[in-house]
Amino acid sequence: MPEEKRDCTRDRRVLLVGPRTGLFARLAAALRTSGIGADITREAAGAHEEELRAYGALAFDRTVGEDERSAVRAALAAAHATAVCVEPLAPVVPLLAAQLEQALGPRHPGPHLLAALTAAPGEARLVTTAAARIRLTGYHRDRLRRTHAHPLFDSRPEPGEHRLPLDARIAFVVARTDGEVLVARAGRDAFGAPPPSG
Repeated sequence: MPEEKRDCTRDRRVLLVGPRTGLFARLAAALRTSGIGADITREAAGAHEEELRAYGALAFDRTVGEDERSAVRAALAAAHATAVCVEPLAPVVPLLAAQLEQALGPRHPGPHLLAALTAAPGEARLVTTAAARIRLTGYHRDRLRRTHAHPLFDSRPEPGEHRLPLDARIAFVVARTDGEVLVARAGRDAFGAPPPSG
C-alpha cells in the first residue's frame, strides 16, 4: 500500500480507495495533471499510520462496501490522520477532481478569493473577496447519459456577491480561480443514484 504512488507534499495528496481501473484511474490521472498526488489502493486499512497521515483527502469508490469503509475510517482515526473524507457527487472525473481539490483547500496561503458558492435551479450565487479571474462551469447529463460541460462565466468581477442565471438542466457548478475551487449542486442529481451513505 499504496499500489500506485507519486511523491507530493502532504496537503496535496489524495487517497482513492477502490479499483485501479475505470473511474479512479482516470481521476488519479486528472489530479496528477493538476499537481495533486493521487494513490489508489484496496489496502488502506492496513497501511502504516505515517502513510495515512500524509493525505489531505480521501474518497471511496462506489464499489467499496460499508465494512471496508468502516475499517479505513477506523485506521485513519487510530493514526490521528486529518484527511477529509469526500463523498463523490457524481461519477464524472472533472466533478470528482474539483470536489477533492475543494477538500484539500486553497493551494496558496492567505485570504480566500472564493468566499462562497451556492446554486439552485436557474441560478448560481458566488461571493468573492477580491478582484480575480473567476471561471464557472456547469455540468449536466443528457438522456443518453453523456456528460456535458458548459462554460458559464470567465471574467474578473469586483468583490462582492454575484448572481448568475443557469440553464435548468445544470446539475452542478464548479468555480475556479488561482489555486481555489468550489463545487455546488444546482438541482436534481441527473448523474445517477447517490453514493452509499456514511
